[in-house]
Formats: sequence, C-alpha cells, structure tokens
Amino acid sequence: MTPWWLSHMTARGRGTRDAHHLVAPPPPERLQWDGLQVALGVLVFTQVWRVHELFPILAVRGLPLLAALGALLLFALDRDPRRRLSGLNEPVVRAALGLLVLVTLSVPGSLYPRLSLEFLLKDYLRSVTLMLLLVAASIRGLADLRRLAWLQIAGVTVFSAVILARSPLTSEGRLLAMAYYDANDLALLIVSTLPLVLWLWRRPAGFVARLLLTAATVFLMMTLGKTGSRGGFLGFLAVAAYLLLRFHAISRAKRVGAVALIAVLLVAVTSDNYFERMRTMLHPSTDYNWSGQAESGRLEVWKRGIGYMVSHPLLGVGAGAFPIAEGTLAPEARVQQYGRGFKWSAAHNSFVEIGAELGVLGLILFVVLLVGAFRALSRVRRGPPGDAAFLAQALTGSLVGFAVTAVFLSQAYSGYLYMLLGMSLGLARVASPLRAPVRASAGLVPRSVQAPQAVADLLRPAGRLTRDAR
Repeated sequence: MTPWWLSHMTARGRGTRDAHHLVAPPPPERLQWDGLQVALGVLVFTQVWRVHELFPILAVRGLPLLAALGALLLFALDRDPRRRLSGLNEPVVRAALGLLVLVTLSVPGSLYPRLSLEFLLKDYLRSVTLMLLLVAASIRGLADLRRLAWLQIAGVTVFSAVILARSPLTSEGRLLAMAYYDANDLALLIVSTLPLVLWLWRRPAGFVARLLLTAATVFLMMTLGKTGSRGGFLGFLAVAAYLLLRFHAISRAKRVGAVALIAVLLVAVTSDNYFERMRTMLHPSTDYNWSGQAESGRLEVWKRGIGYMVSHPLLGVGAGAFPIAEGTLAPEARVQQYGRGFKWSAAHNSFVEIGAELGVLGLILFVVLLVGAFRALSRVRRGPPGDAAFLAQALTGSLVGFAVTAVFLSQAYSGYLYMLLGMSLGLARVASPLRAPVRASAGLVPRSVQAPQAVADLLRPAGRLTRDAR
C-alpha cells in the first residue's frame, strides 16, 4: 500500500504540474506592424513633423484630420487586451486633461477667442488625445516603442534635410527661413532626439541599422550647428551632462566615449561662427536679450509675460494669444498709435507662455505634467535591468533636453513633447509588474484555472515580462 504521505505528495506534484500547464504564459510573440501602428506612423509624421507642409504632393486638404480619425477608429476596433486606456491612471494624464479643460475655458475670455478656439481644435486637442493618450494606450511592448523611436529619428532627419535644402543662410551661417519650426525649435528637436539614438544603437540588430544611426547622428549634429541656437546648445550640454552623470544603463567608459564622440562631431561639422555665437553667452550683459537692452529682448518679454499672468491669474489671456497680449496689453505697444512698430512677440519661454495664456493653475499643471513624466520613468529605471530600464533612461534624457531648451522657446503645447510623454507612459504601463495579472484577467488565462498568486509567482519563468514586451 502506498503511504498516505506519498500519495499526498504525488497528488500535489500532479496538481502542480497541471497548474503549470494551465497558467504558463503563451510563448513569446513577435510584435508585428499592424494597421494601428501604420496609422500612428502617419499621425506622427503629420502631427509632429508636418510632412504635408514640407512636400506639396502631400498637401491634401484635411490629411492630418483623416490620419487622426483613422488612428482613433482603428484603436476603437482593436481587441488586443494590451491596448487599453484603463492602464493610464497617472498624474501626467490628469495634468494633461486639466490643461485641456483650462484651454477650453480660456476661449470665451481670450483676447482673441477665434484664435484660441482654432488652437484648441487644431493643435492642443490632438496633442493630448492622440500624441499622449493614443500613443500610450496603443503600445503593446518594447518593439512598438522601438518603432516609434525610429519614426522620431526619421522625422527629425527628414525635416532637417528639407530645411537645409530650401532655407537660405544668414551671413553668420545660420538658417534663416523655416517651415513651421524655426531654427531654435529645430535645435530643441535634435537635442531631445539624441538619447533615443543611443537606445537604438544598443539593440538595432544589424550593421545596416547602426550605419543609418551613425549617418543620422552626423547629419543632425551638422544641422544643430546650422541652427545657431544658443538655447539648443544649452540643451545639448544638459543632455551630455545627464548621459555622463546619470545614464547608468551602460558603463562609465561607454558613456564618456559616446558623449566625447558626439562633442567631437559637433566641433568637426560646425563652423567657427557657431562657436563665436555660443561664446556670447559668456557675456550676457552685452546681448540684446539682457534686461533693458531692447524691448523685444527675452528678459523683457518674460517680465511682461509674468505681468500678464499676474493680471489674468485665473484663465490667462487665452490659449495661443500671447502675441496678441504683446500687441495690445504691453505698455511698450502704445508706440503703435504714433506710427512706430512694435513686435508682437512669442513668449520665448514655455513656462512663461503657459502661465500667461492659462493662468497660475495652468503653470502649476504644466510643472506637474513634467514632474509626473520624470517620476513615471524613474519607476521603470529602478526596475530590473534590461531594455525597459535602458529606454527609461533614454527618454529621461530626452525630457531633460526638452525641459532645458524649452526655457528659451514657446513649446509648452508641442506635439513633440506629448509624443515623448505618450512613449514614457506607454513604457511605464508595459513595464509595470502588474501587467501579468491584468493580462490573465483579460482572458488570456481562464479565471477558473488560475493558480494562487504564490504558486503562479513560483512557476512563472524568469524574464517573462521582458520577452513579452519584445
């Protein structure tokens, strides 16, 4: 007769094997392109990189709207349980929706209501709903994020190529005429994209991919020199400092080598005029932007912008209406009645811009938006080492570059920023340790055969999330 304890252990072993058979995850799948990924690619190129404005053949009336509606429709029809809005309960989302409410509320009391309404419908609404929510919710794993990173690099490279081919240069060798983004904006886009190149370099798979990344990096550094942007140069220094001091996904020697290589490239492909212009930052009091030097200088514009926020603390002067405030509310604008000209300037500072246009609460929500993104990425960075942690550090570097450069630019509502935020939230969602139970409850494993959590944890093969994410 079989001892009772042996029968008991045999039954337990058989039950354990059955449980393992029932709750074991499906084999790792390769995340292929699908209709929604293609639609998102079209959306990125139209909403962020404005390719339809660069190439006349793509200037089809309503193309951005059609791309947006197509992506939304495909997302609504998609039945993949990994694609969901329910996993986006983040401070970033709440702050973005709060800003969307403020933009809407600012329209009736705006200095130019029609302009603010058009800005809401054509720009900011799409940035929040598409670049943030749709991108974040549609990401299934790291393969999808890798494609989006490639799209960003392709977008900034194509935009730079078209601008260099078409735009004349000033006597200082700086780009003069631009399409949609000006030279300073382009510098921001370049320095914020560089960390993504580093991530793709680590896992591009083949020689061709690395060759393309190398060529794109050389070209982008040359373009950065042509922009002559001092704010972009400061953003570049901030990204370089982050890579050296905080980018722990690779060894210190590789970090130093990567930063040194990029710095050498910048020196090699730019002219002496570029560094002459950068050296002017060592003597700020001689620059027209210094306080009191010129009414259109940045410090003077920032002072007036803070004044607009103080005088309109609740809803500001209206979304997108900062130049209107310059032309109507600024004390210096009174000279226009005497026939003298006065520049209706942009804010040249994303924080001043959003504070003046949406009020004090708008400024607070914008800060919460950025801080929330950094914190979401920080959670992933502190997780298990691997591709997800590496990408989290790369996206943190991109946001560092954006935040520093945006101090000198009006990019508070930028589609590029919300694209970075969408990628960050998507990464935080797929890298979350709660993802496996959610997938099980979504129908991939029947509830009736789910093992207790302790047994499931014991039997789950190591690295499951990493393989799934790929």
